[in-house]
Amino acid sequence: MKVILLERINKVGRLGDVVDVRPGYGRNFLVPQGKAVVATTANLAAFAERKAALEAAETERLQAAQVRAAALAEAVVRIALQAGEDGRLFGSVGHHDIARLLGELGHEIAHSEIRLSEGPIKRTGEYAARVHLHPEVELDVLVIVERA
Repeated sequence: MKVILLERINKVGRLGDVVDVRPGYGRNFLVPQGKAVVATTANLAAFAERKAALEAAETERLQAAQVRAAALAEAVVRIALQAGEDGRLFGSVGHHDIARLLGELGHEIAHSEIRLSEGPIKRTGEYAARVHLHPEVELDVLVIVERA
């Protein structure tokens, strides 16, 4: 399935690229989410007219993400939970918890913007949570899990 990308998508392409993607990915994710349109001659012509406006909007999104990243650069999330003697938590810390704690610190982050490389945190210690603000802007936030 050939689509025209309306924004940059990791490992797929940049704004305006005509790429060939699997039909299910295009039909079920890219098109409904507004990230791409089917590559027809009418859509190619319409995209050519809208390209400047889309590029300007993409530049604004990138700048906004860079401002958010600068504000988050020194953020440290501390959480105290009950844990056993060996440091295993009674429960876990997931991306929802980290987003909520960042919100309490004054940073509006959606839980979908947080990536935990090893899954939920299940032990005390220091961890890096990757915050994905834009396809070109990512940073690590330090998460310190302590025993309560």
